[in-house]
Amino acid sequence: MSNIAIAGTKSGYRKRFSSEPEWFYSLRKNSWEYHNDSPLPDRVSHLWRYTSPESFLIDNPSALMDASSTIYVGEATNGMKNNTSHSALAFSKGDDSAGVMMSQELADSGVILRGLNAAVSDYGDSVEQYLGKLVGYNFGKFESLNLALWQGGFYLFVPDNTVIEKPIYLDRRPANDTAVTRLLVVLGRNSEATVIDDYASRKSGGARLLNGAVEIFAGESSRLRYVGLQRLGKNTNSFITQRVQAEKQANVYSVFGSFGGAVSKLDAGTILTGSGTESRMYGFAFGDSNQHFDHHTLHHHTAGNTNSNLDVKVVLKDNALSAYTGLIRIEETAENSEAYQENRNLLLNRGARAESIPELEILTDQVSCSHGATVGPIDPEMIFYLTSRGFSRDDAIRTVVTGFVEPTLKQVPENLQEIMRNAVTDKLEER
Repeated sequence: MSNIAIAGTKSGYRKRFSSEPEWFYSLRKNSWEYHNDSPLPDRVSHLWRYTSPESFLIDNPSALMDASSTIYVGEATNGMKNNTSHSALAFSKGDDSAGVMMSQELADSGVILRGLNAAVSDYGDSVEQYLGKLVGYNFGKFESLNLALWQGGFYLFVPDNTVIEKPIYLDRRPANDTAVTRLLVVLGRNSEATVIDDYASRKSGGARLLNGAVEIFAGESSRLRYVGLQRLGKNTNSFITQRVQAEKQANVYSVFGSFGGAVSKLDAGTILTGSGTESRMYGFAFGDSNQHFDHHTLHHHTAGNTNSNLDVKVVLKDNALSAYTGLIRIEETAENSEAYQENRNLLLNRGARAESIPELEILTDQVSCSHGATVGPIDPEMIFYLTSRGFSRDDAIRTVVTGFVEPTLKQVPENLQEIMRNAVTDKLEER
């Protein structure tokens, strides 16, 4: 961004955000200054080796400040109003607010589901305690931009000892050319919730650039299931950072599915901060055409007697590219911890390319830690066997791919499994 653009944006920034609570304006201001003072990430850095940071630049942040985060409400709620498989639905509206449909039972239990803008005003003390603590202003250049300029998003608070049996569905369907959005989830002690975070494009138009941040705090002995689904249009670049902080005895179960977008970068991590904490992370991506996926995962063990397991599967065809970097970090204070990660990549033709970079940083000896990674084409013997049994070649490939991804798809709620299976089928049938 040029100095002229920055100077012009400063006055607009004060005008746009100075009416917000003092603590919040200060947080935004610090984030904005950090963003402007920070250079673009160095391509030499291992997390940016395969993806240009210029893919996520916002050309005109001044215009973004004057825009609202809109979607077509009718499109967002289509098929959901009478959907009994969810306990609540939230969707963005055209005035930076959120529409929420929630069961009466859930509302009576003290659960809060609001637009994040409204939550800053109505639940300021709680939001101030958590907002920006995991993905803060000094996390990185694009994360600081998000904290400075986000205009749409959601706040979910689940009180202690509250069990939400059915998933909460968050519909993300941005219409503006650039969307900057944020999610803050706080689970109390002994609480339980499933959150489906669905980033999708409208049937026509929609965002060309999405910058998202997700912060989740899982309290002591809580049970969290988080599913992040990215099925944006193929003209959309996305940069999304997710962090979960899991306290003592918490059980965190997170899944990401990447199907859409042009250039997509996801940084998903869980920090295990208390004894007895367990994290399971599953990921799946299917790229075709010239799609570009760059995924980074983190399991950070800061307390002893913690356990993490990660399984990421990638399928690529045409000229699609996937770069995966997975880091397990175990601190000196995390003795008697166990960690495992695996990344498997299936290439359907010679033009597809996958890179897999597992990383281990282990600062204590008393741990069990391992990793695995594979990159390769479909086994021709499998195809030969199936075709010899009467399968066409296309059906044989479909059968092998389905068997490859099915264990991961079964980790998501049942109503999402069919959506993801259909996405896999559509990818296989595209020419």
